[in-house]
Amino acid sequence: MQAVQPEEKPAVLPAAAAPQKTAAEPQSFKPSRSLKTPAQLAGPEVPFAELDSQARKVYTRLLSQAAELLNRTEQPYTEQYEAVRRVCGQTADTLKTNPVLLNYASYSTSGGYLPGHTANTTLLALAMGQSAGLEAGELNLLGFCAMAHDIGMTGYSDLYNSETRLSEEEFTEMARHAEDGVKKLDRILDLDHRIKERAKNIVLQVHERLDGGGYPDQISKDDIDPLAQFIGIADAYEALTHPRPWRAAFSPPDAIKELIEIEGRSFNAKAVKSLIGVLSIYPPNSLVALSTKEIARVIRVNKGSLTRPLVEIFLDADFAVVTPKTLDLLQYPLTSVERGVPFGELENRNPEAAARLELASWWTEW
Repeated sequence: MQAVQPEEKPAVLPAAAAPQKTAAEPQSFKPSRSLKTPAQLAGPEVPFAELDSQARKVYTRLLSQAAELLNRTEQPYTEQYEAVRRVCGQTADTLKTNPVLLNYASYSTSGGYLPGHTANTTLLALAMGQSAGLEAGELNLLGFCAMAHDIGMTGYSDLYNSETRLSEEEFTEMARHAEDGVKKLDRILDLDHRIKERAKNIVLQVHERLDGGGYPDQISKDDIDPLAQFIGIADAYEALTHPRPWRAAFSPPDAIKELIEIEGRSFNAKAVKSLIGVLSIYPPNSLVALSTKEIARVIRVNKGSLTRPLVEIFLDADFAVVTPKTLDLLQYPLTSVERGVPFGELENRNPEAAARLELASWWTEW
């Protein structure tokens, strides 16, 4: 889990007066319960609803496996490597043909922070590994280590659930979770001995940074395993885009901008490029203002395009609710994204729509 440094600041705008509703305005905007969108897509593509249904099933298995690994590694001995490898393999296979699966990395788990964070980090890391062209063995190892990267965190729930920023002493204490996680890898009896030592190094190095400013050993540059860099930046993006008790979430575009700005200091160019290649400049579930002045939500990244995703328009220029409609910006070149819309702006302009989106971001089994 990415431990956010004290200087991190939430991306929330100052409060502004909410507009008065007009008689013509619909009563409410109701996002689908799984952060999804209408099924209509232009062209001969697989219908969105079908892609989303498949994605939900795969994410459910990934999340269940993440929770099981966190629980089972509390025991003296367990067999989890093959189970994790199978689920990660299925996830990687699905990502090849179903970009909607990436939407699910926006979820938070109400029953505990770690399962959702673990599943989301794994999903993002696997997508990055594919984007970088990793061969099958490396991708398998990346998936396992991503899912195992925070198994040492279970003993620090009072710290990662803290209502306030951690003090330096508390941060130093929680940083020990990396070494605790490495020790727990020895409890996984079916972890292939041929990769165990490298897996330990990767898990230990997820929070190391190029400039030596990470933990636990302050190593730098080429001493950090490349797979640890992939997991580290996925972990950082996931943490930034989810709220914590003491701070608001960064908007996805602001999180991407933050990580681009620290390229070369914290993460290498390959890791940053892979993250952007997967998520683009406007990642899934970004709120954006279009050149038409309408407000939309990114519902699918178009591969190969950094700024022209598939979006769902749900508010007009005055932030009043409209009947949702989808628009593929690749197919409508005269319409473009003008800017990202911070969630705080939506809260100020249309609190009801903001509340519904926030509620829909929590994972619920139906």
